[in-house]
Amino acid sequence: MKIEICTNNEEWVKGLKQQENGEFLQSSDWGEFQTSIGNKAVRLVGEGWQVQGFEHDLGLGMKYLYVPRVRSSEFLVQSLKDFLNKQKYIFVRIEFVGNYELRTLNSELVKNRQPQQTLIIDLNKPEEELLNEMHSKTRYNIRLAEKSGVEIREEKDVEVFWKLNQETVSRDDFKSHGKDYYKKMLSLDIAHQLTAYYNGEPIASNILVACGETITYLHGASSNNSRNLMAPYLLQFTGMKLGKKLNCRYYDFWGIAPVVAKDEGGQSSCFHNLCWEVNHKWSGVTRFKAGFGGIVKVYPEACDIILKAFYYKLYKLVRKIRGLN
Repeated sequence: MKIEICTNNEEWVKGLKQQENGEFLQSSDWGEFQTSIGNKAVRLVGEGWQVQGFEHDLGLGMKYLYVPRVRSSEFLVQSLKDFLNKQKYIFVRIEFVGNYELRTLNSELVKNRQPQQTLIIDLNKPEEELLNEMHSKTRYNIRLAEKSGVEIREEKDVEVFWKLNQETVSRDDFKSHGKDYYKKMLSLDIAHQLTAYYNGEPIASNILVACGETITYLHGASSNNSRNLMAPYLLQFTGMKLGKKLNCRYYDFWGIAPVVAKDEGGQSSCFHNLCWEVNHKWSGVTRFKAGFGGIVKVYPEACDIILKAFYYKLYKLVRKIRGLN
């Protein structure tokens, strides 16, 4: 079976367009971005399929390929296994879009790098219908921001985002990418930035990526000031309207806490017909996103296809010693 490394950007884009709702993680723009931050993009084309992976150097001549969000098939995985084994990779980590069953391969389920569950809004609906499907409090907050004079601008300004991001990190205590990461991301044609201003001062900003039929909310930051104006709610609704303008069919909130059935024992938190793990680190942001409505989408667990068993065991042992497993 012939597998080729694709270096023709036009051919790659053409192939991605032929796939049903191709993921932005498989786009050439995202590949160039990942390469610029040190994760070399590897684009492989076979008979009836194409996948983009990102090479990770483990040192001592060891490396693995991470392949995010591809449609599964035994044929594709076997083809990748045979090809990458010759390229001296010790394993390939794949996050599939649909369900899969790998019965004939040496593999191991692992934690997903990308969010495993998310909320999807159908942008084919009229704006009024989108609003009507939101929780009443979410609609109220959107209108409050509008009536208070919050202005949303579409612009690319990494300095604005970075300043707000630093405030958010300090307030909410989470790990952030570096400034250069956001600068390079915003340089992509598929990246968009929406910033909320009040009295000429930026108070919140979102970064979104539009690819194929989907616009995805990737990063958000907000000021400690003027939080009573509810700018993040208006930013999300403006993001949906931007998606409609760009002819996107879906708005992806990019990650929520694991969804669970409603219980009476206090193990779940519920809002607007959605329940999730109450103690999950994303509980607060999940409540915010749940207010906008949408349909839950769940991705399968990631899978390591093991190519060189001895070195894979060594890799796992080193991670265990470092407390990373």
